[in-house]
Amino acid sequence: MKVRGLIIRYCLTCMLVLSVLPCTIAQDSVRYEYWEIDNLENIGGHAVSYLGDPQVVTVEGSKAVAFDGDGDRILIDANPIGDAKEFTVEVVFWPEACYPENTDPRFVHIQDPEDPQSKRVLIELRLNEDNLCYMDGFMLTDSDNLALIDETLTHPTETWLHAAVTYKNGLLTTYMQGQEELSGEVGYQDLLLNPVGKTSLGARMDKRNWFRGMIKTLKVTRKALDPADFLIHSPETRVRDIRDATGGIRIYPVPADGHLHVVSGVEAIIRMKDLLGRSILAGASGHNPSSPVLINTSCLNPGIYLLEIQSEYSTVSRSVIIRH
Repeated sequence: MKVRGLIIRYCLTCMLVLSVLPCTIAQDSVRYEYWEIDNLENIGGHAVSYLGDPQVVTVEGSKAVAFDGDGDRILIDANPIGDAKEFTVEVVFWPEACYPENTDPRFVHIQDPEDPQSKRVLIELRLNEDNLCYMDGFMLTDSDNLALIDETLTHPTETWLHAAVTYKNGLLTTYMQGQEELSGEVGYQDLLLNPVGKTSLGARMDKRNWFRGMIKTLKVTRKALDPADFLIHSPETRVRDIRDATGGIRIYPVPADGHLHVVSGVEAIIRMKDLLGRSILAGASGHNPSSPVLINTSCLNPGIYLLEIQSEYSTVSRSVIIRH
């Protein structure tokens, strides 16, 4: 297997070490905006205003903005979709169990408030009486509209979730936790959205349908990404002990500083990718998959990366945080 800039060597403890030289990442031509929702003044280089009393909170060493479901909202002065004809919107969020007070929050809303046609893209939630949530993806163009919702596709509250919508060639698709849920056709004549606009988090842009919980990350890519390239973020700081089709997987420590240990449980190819899915490290678990693979992360920029573990049975992706 040929991997550019990769040195693979065995250390005295029989752990496989992955290093990358040099410590640079090439720029991709696909435009995207990655926003950490961690303050109330400036997000992604854009001005922020807010209603109510949203709070910047620290959860397990990472910041997010908390909304009380009763008048809290932030408004970011940007439409990150712009004039793109295809896109992906991803959000990392924590919905509270708040039935029946906040049962239908429209917590991600991208639109030009001055647009008389109200063209828009929304990620919405519904909560049922069991305090389970399900997703509603909505899009309105200059000639069509579509809501994608199924009350049987439920997910737990009081935990970090990842939701996404993609649009390409007239097809809108929704995802929760990286898994496709629903899709449908929605067309347009001239414009999907006005190229300028704003992004409302925590409520609809017209100040209703309030969200109760936390929002941590919003990423918008001007391309319909494959789910394997989604940002899947879990802010746990303890060792992950994940057991699935690939066997017992352990990844630690999370967040990582100089090194990351990966136990695959089966023979596997292990790749580290950036948020656009570009491979920056690669290696194999070797003949003893119960031994940890030691990944040198000291020369990676701080941030979120995707760890892909590919065996003959399946491919599993997990996000990791690098923090120096």
